[in-house]
Amino acid sequence: MKSQTIAPKRWWFIMPIVFITYSLAYLDRANFSFASAAGINDDLGITKGMSSLLGALFFLGYFFFQIPGAVYAERRSVKKLIFWCLILWGGCASLTGVVSNLPMLAAIRFVLGVLEAAVMPAMLLYPSHWFPNSARSRANPFL
Repeated sequence: MKSQTIAPKRWWFIMPIVFITYSLAYLDRANFSFASAAGINDDLGITKGMSSLLGALFFLGYFFFQIPGAVYAERRSVKKLIFWCLILWGGCASLTGVVSNLPMLAAIRFVLGVLEAAVMPAMLLYPSHWFPNSARSRANPFL
């Protein structure tokens, strides 16, 4: 009886947070595109090739650190990993707006990829830790 009252609370407290984080991740991926449209390329002298490199740096960080992030989240604490990565992620995303040179922007884009790579697998672990098998089949597609 008690598990029937806990399950709806999990849907209302955990899933909105996970959904918002995924939505912000999408915005973060498109962050540089928005800045390019606003004129950051002209301000920093970014060529089309360099713009492609900046996009690739984000996904290189994402590629290399997604598995270590998942391993850390599984073996240690999902909550701590998500908390610290989201704090650092927000700081790096904010720094994108005040960047003054190209190497600084490249470093920020790579670090953003690393931080986002650690958060995403951890978010996928939440349904496996908080929902029983019967509800997990509905929680995963929601993500």
